[in-house]
Amino acid sequence: MLKQGVLRWPQIAGLGISLVIAGQFSGWNYGLASSGWANMLVATLLMAVLCGGLALCVCELSTARPHAGGVFAYAQLAFGPFVGYLVGAACALALTIGTGAAANFLAAYMESVFGFGGWPVRIGLFAVIIGIHIIGVGEALGLTLLAGAVAAIALLAFGGAMLPHVHWENLLPSATSALPGVSVGGVFACVPFAIWMFICLEQVASAAEEAAEPGRSMPRGIIAAVGTLLLTALTVVISAPGAAGVEVVGNAGDPLYAAMTHGGLYGERDWLPLLVGSGAVCGLLATFFSVVFSASRQLFALARDGFFPAALARTNRRGAPYVALLVLTVIGLPLTLVPPEKLLLCIVLLLGSCHLVLFAAYLRLHRTQPGLVRPFRLRGGPVVASVGMLLTLVVIAACFQLEVAMLSALALVVAALILNYLLRAASRAGKPLENAENV
Repeated sequence: MLKQGVLRWPQIAGLGISLVIAGQFSGWNYGLASSGWANMLVATLLMAVLCGGLALCVCELSTARPHAGGVFAYAQLAFGPFVGYLVGAACALALTIGTGAAANFLAAYMESVFGFGGWPVRIGLFAVIIGIHIIGVGEALGLTLLAGAVAAIALLAFGGAMLPHVHWENLLPSATSALPGVSVGGVFACVPFAIWMFICLEQVASAAEEAAEPGRSMPRGIIAAVGTLLLTALTVVISAPGAAGVEVVGNAGDPLYAAMTHGGLYGERDWLPLLVGSGAVCGLLATFFSVVFSASRQLFALARDGFFPAALARTNRRGAPYVALLVLTVIGLPLTLVPPEKLLLCIVLLLGSCHLVLFAAYLRLHRTQPGLVRPFRLRGGPVVASVGMLLTLVVIAACFQLEVAMLSALALVVAALILNYLLRAASRAGKPLENAENV
């Protein structure tokens, strides 16, 4: 059984920020080079609406039915075991892939900032982070909150240093510039990169079962996370290309560091670029911690409800799902062999598909269970969910620029997950899953 009442709203806000903030140090900038700043800004605002709206919809459900499975539990409540299982399995798969991508990014950043990286760092990261999670959620999330706070401070310091150097001619098209203006095609091309600045925020719902007073702590934590992430996202989207130019930032592996050292603003070993580089490492560490937390809770919840092997639901005396955490290591570490840029669109496609179902689940539960006690109610929730569904369809369509090989591998894994469900259902001789009605 998970430990109850250990998380308060600052820890929940820290979890939400930490799940996302690494994407604001890198990855988002690849939409700039081909589509320009104006399209990237519009895409960023649209994705903030999508992910913030989804997090608040899920927040309403999490205060009504706190559950470690988070999004999986609410999809199951609305549409039954099969759809709930698919959503939970897709989220667990995306988050597990995310552990490999986060470890790869971390090793690369640590090599550039501190001078050491490679396989020893990747193995060490999994050993240390999984080990801290096994010790207990309070210890893990305490470090996550600290790392996320350092990363947010580094982003705001970056903005404070660079905003005075912003030149609007670097951002906005003019009669003499080659910068593209806003277009539907340009915004569409930027969407998969813009969502990287906010994606996974809804996964904070998996903390509801361990939250103290979830009716108060969950909405406070999520709203604080949404506000912080929107501020930091706009800071980097405006100040980085505005100071250094779209071409410099759009093609950089480390866009914030490149922006600071371009044109002689700062030297490579000046304290402020080093602070931002260290903040990137802290942000990636925080994301790694948070992804491991959410992925392990998804696996735990799916196993507890009979969808995955029961061993994954085992917890130690400190309430940590240690078997699920060890399985993440076995799967995530080999994924560091795959270039992280090839994993990003897989993660976005998987989570985008889950988002579509979650918005639909929110609308269905509003209609079919109006009497469900909701300690937190999102004003205009059905409108927010409807707009979110439309934006999610755009995200899913944009992800099909993914190469055929990765799409095929993803399809095979999803087919295996469906086969797992059918075999388990058949083994129960048509009986309903044991805990499905208790979600």
